[in-house]
Amino acid sequence: MKRLGIFFFYEKNGDVDEFITYYLADLAKNLSELIVVCNGKLSDQGRKAFEQFTDQILVRENKGLDVWAYKTALDYYGWERLSEFDEIVMTNSTLMGPVRPLQEMFDEMARNEDLDFWGLSIHHGAKTNPFKGKHLYRYLPVHIQSHFIVYRKRFVQSQELQAYWNEMPMIESYTDSVQRYEAVFTKQFEDRGFKWDVYVKTDDLKDFTDYPLLVCPVRLLRDKKCPLFKRRSFMHSMEAYLNDTAGEPVRELYDYLQNETDYPMDLIWKNMIRTMHPHDFTRNLGLTRIIQPTVQNAQAVEQICKNKRIALAMHLYFMDMLDQSAAFAAKFPPQTDVFVSTNSVEKKQQIEAAFSTLNVHSVTVFAVENRGRDVAAFLCDLAPHLREYDYACFMHDKKAIQTKPGSVGASFGYVCNENVCKNSAHVLNVLCEFENDPYLGILCPPYPTHGLYFMNMCSGGWGPNFENTKKLLKQLGLDVPISGEESPIAPFGSVFWFRPKALEPLFAHGWQHTDFPPEPLPQDGTISHAIERIYPFVAQAAGYYPAVVMSSSFAVLRNDTMQAYATGLIRPLARVFDCTTFWASATAATAFAAKKHLFGVYGPYANTRRRHARNWLRDNLPAPAYKGLIMTKRAILGPRHGPYED
Repeated sequence: MKRLGIFFFYEKNGDVDEFITYYLADLAKNLSELIVVCNGKLSDQGRKAFEQFTDQILVRENKGLDVWAYKTALDYYGWERLSEFDEIVMTNSTLMGPVRPLQEMFDEMARNEDLDFWGLSIHHGAKTNPFKGKHLYRYLPVHIQSHFIVYRKRFVQSQELQAYWNEMPMIESYTDSVQRYEAVFTKQFEDRGFKWDVYVKTDDLKDFTDYPLLVCPVRLLRDKKCPLFKRRSFMHSMEAYLNDTAGEPVRELYDYLQNETDYPMDLIWKNMIRTMHPHDFTRNLGLTRIIQPTVQNAQAVEQICKNKRIALAMHLYFMDMLDQSAAFAAKFPPQTDVFVSTNSVEKKQQIEAAFSTLNVHSVTVFAVENRGRDVAAFLCDLAPHLREYDYACFMHDKKAIQTKPGSVGASFGYVCNENVCKNSAHVLNVLCEFENDPYLGILCPPYPTHGLYFMNMCSGGWGPNFENTKKLLKQLGLDVPISGEESPIAPFGSVFWFRPKALEPLFAHGWQHTDFPPEPLPQDGTISHAIERIYPFVAQAAGYYPAVVMSSSFAVLRNDTMQAYATGLIRPLARVFDCTTFWASATAATAFAAKKHLFGVYGPYANTRRRHARNWLRDNLPAPAYKGLIMTKRAILGPRHGPYED
């Protein structure tokens, strides 16, 4: 059979990951010719990757999404030449796989000679149309999904199909693509008498879900011989998954791929870390580490302590917390090298005396410049000594003295220390997590949500620090996914575990204490607060991912805390908006907020116009004038207490 393949590719930097070449290597076995259409950029690396399979590579302006990429390839060949092929396969880089030979699918579909066009999978449609824009139908029709669709020769030769593509209007958005092409193509041509089918039959699942390949991929891969799965599975919104499931589909998919197929899992990891926001894939895959209070693998621990270099870095300022800090260090294994910074020679001597009895490999204490607090001490004075270690932990004697009542700040310290260093077994189990996962770069305690720190949930952990973090990323020359809509998996409180290689791009910057503002420091919005949030993005740029770490006892507390928040907030919201699902409640509340928002635009807390306006005022007004303006605003509009900028 003479078969043409049209492969659509888009990636903002034009880099082609190995999951694509893995897919094309199998697809090409079933093709006579292949043409690749790239929207936007194609890097030298990307071109070389595609040249393994074809010399027909079209790079075009990033307009029209996948629809106009396919149209470009069709126009390039022309209908006369296209009519020479028995089949034309149109597919794209939103699919991963295969987990079984694609030839099985092609052979099976070839047995049905009565088809005009066919596809991999089906979307079962909906009674209403969820997309805004120019609706061709009041409902969402049943349709072949556009990630893999095949035209037969007689279909290609038909005047109807040729006119359809010749007259295709420019596609302006994803919604436009769905409304004008993907969701309507199947019905439009079925109504004209053309016959179609899909390889993966899911009629038995249409009451289960309208989107089987996303919602129940394992059932399709295992039970229905589906060879491909969606890349989107790993970055699909958890909130969207929760509208149809308990959040389990991606974890089931990953376990199935790992345990029951020979698909190279590294292909998934490399693409996730390079292109996806960890906020999405760490939640979808359940990558939060729950650490037990007893050693789980004594043999592994023995090998790590014997063969790996382990460091503990500490910045100690409050001598009334020295005993507590020494107790923290005492939980580390005897092979640990401890590096401590402080701000005076007198304190250095006190620390050396307090740490002299520790059962560790070495203790080195530095008296450093008292500017930039723990963040500056870590980057300027401690990091140069850590770069050759395999695994390291950083802590400081956190005392949130500005937070009232004092219990709120003390509990922030509890959240940090409980989850990073509960006991000596906890430390050893954390080391095993790094040893067992070569892509794990940083482990952070969850951000606090109690008391005034509840604001972390309101701002997604950003507060006023989204723009300054983006600016710092640019200064470091790092290009990773960052969004004000998604929380950074960052060490709020600056207590965390890390693989020094993962932070090398930050360590190599050559930090000086003069990079940090002198005392008194603002409570938020400084370079230190940007650095606190940039750690996970640095790790991602280095090829690693960040994750949250919790002790098993704190994980129970966290679960109960979230249940309390759900009861206290979501239940009233559901009653006010008369909703019965999370998605409906959140959508209704967002719409309400948009109407009531002062600037008429409601969006991510870090990206709102109000937030941008406040940041501009802070950066351009004299400090006393800005402080007076904010105090006046709070006195009139609130909030009327707390250290956070609203």
